[in-house]
Amino acid sequence: MALPKLETPIYELKLPSTGDKIKFRPFLVKEYKILLTSLESDSEEITRIVTELVDVCTFNKLDMNMLANFDIEYIFLNMRAKSISEITHLTLKCENCDNKIPFDLDLTNAKIEKNDNHTSKIQLTDDIILEMRYPKFNEMIDIYENFKSDRVILLLSSCIKSVYTKDKVYEEYTSDELLEFVNSFSKLQFDMLENFFLTMPKLVHRVEQDCNVCGTKNNLKLEGLENFFV
Repeated sequence: MALPKLETPIYELKLPSTGDKIKFRPFLVKEYKILLTSLESDSEEITRIVTELVDVCTFNKLDMNMLANFDIEYIFLNMRAKSISEITHLTLKCENCDNKIPFDLDLTNAKIEKNDNHTSKIQLTDDIILEMRYPKFNEMIDIYENFKSDRVILLLSSCIKSVYTKDKVYEEYTSDELLEFVNSFSKLQFDMLENFFLTMPKLVHRVEQDCNVCGTKNNLKLEGLENFFV
């Protein structure tokens, strides 16, 4: 006799990059086991499994190749909260005395923090405007793991979606052409490109916690998934 099938709850959230409403479900026990196993793997394997989990738990309705890295981080964090617990136990280091402070973090308080001055269009010169795309999840993980100037420049270059002049829109070019274009920037122009990444939306949890040894009030900002993973 077949056992009854369990109904999985369905939740809704807004996609940070677009504001569109999407539906998701918690991950199941079998999926959680895969996630736990992946923690012992390299960053490429972790990226693949997290992306696949997000894809499956959003019912394959989203294009994973088009999502910004903070979209996947935000969806995954909400999945983790609904699948395991909204509370995760962390140890924070006091900014003053290095004492280790146990802390219960409420994942529902994590937000996508946006900079009011952020824009996806960069006025490079009076005649040239760049339209940018947000980096993908796997691209950001790669940069975290391999933070080298040449890889950063490659990422910055690859995130140029279109180049506008008064007479033409450039949307088709080789990666070599794009890299040559970026390498011709002045320092000020490159800083404008870099500022797009520094000010783009981020998954953030702000923490205020008093040290039980020296009494210092610690104000910490946790970013990304590494602090909230399992």
